Formats: sequence, structure tokens, C-alpha cells
Amino acid sequence: MRNYKNSKIILRSAFYFLLSTFLVGCATAPTGRLARIQERVTIAGADYVPAQALAQSFGLDYQWDQITKKVILQKDEQEARFMAQSYVALLNQNARTMDKPAQLYQGSLVIPATFVRTNLSRFFQQEYIEQREIAKVSGDFPIKTVILDAGHGGKDPGAIGRRGLREKDVVLDISQRLKKKLNNYGVKVIMTRETDKFVSLDERSRIANANTRSADFFISVHANASRSKWTSGVEVFYLSESIDDNSRSLNALKDCGLNIKDGFSGKNTQAIIMDLLLSEYRRQSKKLARFICNSISKDLNQKNRGIKEARFYVLKAYIPAILIEVGFISSPAEEKKLQQGFYREKIAQAVADGIVEYNRCFDKTRSVRY
Repeated sequence: MRNYKNSKIILRSAFYFLLSTFLVGCATAPTGRLARIQERVTIAGADYVPAQALAQSFGLDYQWDQITKKVILQKDEQEARFMAQSYVALLNQNARTMDKPAQLYQGSLVIPATFVRTNLSRFFQQEYIEQREIAKVSGDFPIKTVILDAGHGGKDPGAIGRRGLREKDVVLDISQRLKKKLNNYGVKVIMTRETDKFVSLDERSRIANANTRSADFFISVHANASRSKWTSGVEVFYLSESIDDNSRSLNALKDCGLNIKDGFSGKNTQAIIMDLLLSEYRRQSKKLARFICNSISKDLNQKNRGIKEARFYVLKAYIPAILIEVGFISSPAEEKKLQQGFYREKIAQAVADGIVEYNRCFDKTRSVRY
């Protein structure tokens, strides 16, 4: 009996010891979203978090430029930029100084863990993101007119799938379906082509620029292609600039030849205004691109390849513009889907849903067109 009682006492003591150890461990464990990031590296005695691991933890869009050694992390309207060997981080274009520089580690960028904990954890929290006034979906849309551009056409078939499906036919059919849906939402649609005819890139840009006063967006619809038949998914592009917005504005001011002593003649006013507007158009384009890309990926259960910058000629218009790649026609699986009318219908609906969602979250204090 004494042995039995001693065994109970030992087991009870062991239980309380393990419980106290567990509670102490919980009390001293790191708190917040940073605790979820398992991957850490140590450089010269300092802790760093790989940018890619950070993106996975917070559900961020991750862009890595191997040439410039820059990383962009994005979520909704929040954007953080880092560069190797730099102490400066840009959070929505606001400079923040880190106690240690971002570093290159095994071919990728790592960020000081202290900066992640004290700045990024809060910056990317959903409740911290500024909430804009949500507009009810009604006949009064912020986007009231769209220029819809079905890529290729006529003598230009675009990409051709392994079963012979032509890009020009797919995107025209999707664009026509999308036009009907947008019209039902009260959005006017201007088509660059409504039949199987060839329209040059210059003509498409001319149509866009001729309607800058009335149209809100230029949307070009395409199907992608790759040498690999395994490549698949949806991606949306917006216009890229070779230099940042601040440099572009500065260059515009330098180029205008303004001389304070001579006074301002206003000769280059329009050029400066258009340069500033381009920066605003890029922001709007990026926002719509994200909504549409997410909508197509979600509604069609399609791989989301994200939003990307590009120097496509057709996007160079004085109006917000995006180019949608609805799928890879070079992928046998996606080509088979794109051949089916109901799948094209779902794509058109997903794009329309993305535009509706953009309108819901649209800040009504948008730029005035000049």
C-alpha cells in the first residue's frame, strides 16, 4: 500500500512539474504573428527573417528582383520595399530606418527580425490597414466606362494551343461575354474589336487615348503561352516604369526648363500634369489588377501567378490600364478548358466580379481627368 501511495505522489509531482514547465514556456514564448515564422537565420550574431518566409506567414505577394537585389512585399494597399545592404525600408513610400541592413543569404534577402517584430507585424495586420468607405453596388459605379480590348485578331492569331485553339478566338469570345455582364451592371463598354479583324497596337492605343475623358479603364484580354506545357495559371499586368515615381516627377520638373527669375510661362504644364497622372493611373491599375487576378484564381480554382509590371505597348495610354492573361493556351489542360463555352463564361463572370469588388472598395476621392 505504501508503495502504491508513493507512486501516486511521484506521478502527481511529475504532472505538476510538466504543467508548470508548459505554462512557463507559454509565458515566455514570443507573441504575435512573428511567432508563426519558423524559419530564422543568424548573421554576425543577429537574427534575420527570410523575406519569402515572411510573405508566406502573412499571406503577402512576394516579388524578388535578382538583378537589383530588391524585394517587394504587398498586401491589399500595403507595400514594403527592401534592398540588400540597405538600412532603409520603404513602407508605402515612407522611409523607415532599420537597426541593421537587409542582407543577402543563400541567394535571397533576409530582414532584421527586430524590424519585423516592431514594424512589419503591425504594418501588415488586417486591422491596421486603412479601411476606405465601402460603396454599395448600385447603378452608380465609380467605373462607368471600360475600353475592352480583345487581343490579336484577323491575320494575327496570337498563341496557338496543341489542339489548334487560337488565342484570338478565345479572347474575343470572353470579351463579348464580359461586355454583356458589365452592361448589366450599368458599365458602358467600348470594344477595340467586335469581330475577327486585325487591329494594330497603334490603333488600340489610339482608341484608348481618344476616350481618356470618358473611359475609366483600359482592359486588354489575352491568353498566355509558354515553352513548357506544365506552366499554367492566371496573371495580370500593369504598366511598369523604368524609374520610380519620385524620380519621374523630378525629371519632369527639370525638363520643363523652369527659371524662377524669368517667371513661369506654363509652356510645359500639360506635360507635368500628365506625368503626375501616370503615377496615379499606375496605382489604380495595380489595385484593379489585384482584384481581378484574385477573383479569377478563386472562382476558377486556377493557379494565381500574381500581378506583375510590364512594358507592354498596349498599356502605354493616358488612362489606367491592365492586361489579363486568362490562362496558358500552351497547357493541354488549360487549352481543353478554354475550348469550353461554360468555362469562358466563368472567366467573364470572374473578371466582372473583380471590377465590382474594386468599385466596392473604391475611394471616391479619385483624380480629376484633364
